[in-house]
Amino acid sequence: MSQNSYREMYVSEALEHVETVNETLLKLEEEPEKREYLDLIFRSAHTVKGMSATMGYDDTRELCKNIENIFDNIRKGQAKLTPNLASALFKCIDLLREMIADDKRKVDLKPYLEMLEKPDEAKHTVTEAATNTAKSPTIRVKMSDLDSLVNLVGELVISKMRLEQTLNKNSDDSHQVMMELDRLVTDLQYQSMKLRLVPIDQVFSRFTRLVRDTSASLGKQVNLVMESSGIELDRTVLDAITDPLLHILRNCVDHGLEPPQERTESGKNPTGTIKLTAYGVGDQVAIKIEDDGRGINLDRVKAKAIEKGLLTEDQAMKLSDEEAINLLGTPGLSTAKEVTDVSGRGVGMDVVITQVEQVGGNVKITTEKGKGTTIILTIPLSVSIIGGLLINVSGDKYVLPLSSISTTVVVEQSQIKSIHGQEAIVLREQVVPLIRVAEILGIGKTAESSDKITVVIVDKGGKPYGLVVDSYDRKQEIVIKRLANEAHSSDLFTNATILGDGSVALILDPALLV
Repeated sequence: MSQNSYREMYVSEALEHVETVNETLLKLEEEPEKREYLDLIFRSAHTVKGMSATMGYDDTRELCKNIENIFDNIRKGQAKLTPNLASALFKCIDLLREMIADDKRKVDLKPYLEMLEKPDEAKHTVTEAATNTAKSPTIRVKMSDLDSLVNLVGELVISKMRLEQTLNKNSDDSHQVMMELDRLVTDLQYQSMKLRLVPIDQVFSRFTRLVRDTSASLGKQVNLVMESSGIELDRTVLDAITDPLLHILRNCVDHGLEPPQERTESGKNPTGTIKLTAYGVGDQVAIKIEDDGRGINLDRVKAKAIEKGLLTEDQAMKLSDEEAINLLGTPGLSTAKEVTDVSGRGVGMDVVITQVEQVGGNVKITTEKGKGTTIILTIPLSVSIIGGLLINVSGDKYVLPLSSISTTVVVEQSQIKSIHGQEAIVLREQVVPLIRVAEILGIGKTAESSDKITVVIVDKGGKPYGLVVDSYDRKQEIVIKRLANEAHSSDLFTNATILGDGSVALILDPALLV
């Protein structure tokens, strides 16, 4: 085996043991008397020490030896795990992770060893290292190989659709062959997509440490409750939502939850609660983040919008709570009284929303003053092959992702009303604003050869919008093809697909259209 292979094996296994130490130490803080946690941390630190010595990494071995000694002393009853000692250990774990990942990094161990020896004299601040390093991948396959496999399956799906169109429908034999091919392609597609799925726990496990460090630095008491329901997501989707989730959780701890004294004075438990839940919604996954804090001050949101020149005072007065919450997605709109090192509620929420929408998801925010805030991210399971609705607009074909479509309706011209200069219809006692897709795309006007108007109802932020199209054809599987050259993309679409007849159709993003 080559030296590089030994190095890769060392990094992979050592990082897994370091993550075990990190996660078990968090549990040990909650249950300091649990002997099995102490034993597990001791064994993992001892294993990394031995592996590092074998590879000749003396600094890594020395740091592991000191961490191992501390837990050996705790096991013997000669020391106790105090909050300051835990913070010092977490800092050393962060350093250990970085040293393993980069064997050429030179580190002065002296301040870290002194911090372990005298933890009560050291100052502990929040570190970004814990939140920016990903857990060692559980997939032992190159992502490039997986991407190639998924691309090949996509091409196979396209070929299957073309074959469907060219086969003689009256031939029983060809129909039988088509059914068999369809089954095989579907099975292959399912298995290849499954290879890209990773447990959402892989990201969730990082949040305990983030909340622990952030709350400790702010002097707040926080209980983080997580429930993943064993859900798995495409690795690309998981990577895309990690930063938005980190940002939201920091906001919850920093500005959502009140300090213990303020909570007590309000009749609340001094320990705030953040609940992070993942659950399935059809062919999508929803991630709900709830806190029982002070809620978002919507009056301050409106005042900030007026100050930024986004609204007049008269317009702000007429805004509903839902419309005021939607302002949080405006770039640079911060409601924080002061800028902190951790976050400011409102800062970057536009980035959070944009990142989630880029993978075909959406964000919904609800809040109640004094009760707390709930943010729900709804995201697709995969971004490679999706369900789509083929629509016709001014003689061209486009695709809308099925995940964003609520329903389709055909209405009479007379049913279209003008509300404050905006075309709208009333559907199930709800006002639905209309968007004429042809005009948004700049390709003329929607065909109005009859009194009937075809409308595709889509959802954005929990609110319905109607996309006016000429007609729609059918639902079908869509193989996403990225438009790598930005000159060939626009603000309304960055992806395309190949249809059964070999033609190309652009995939529209409803969130951007509305």
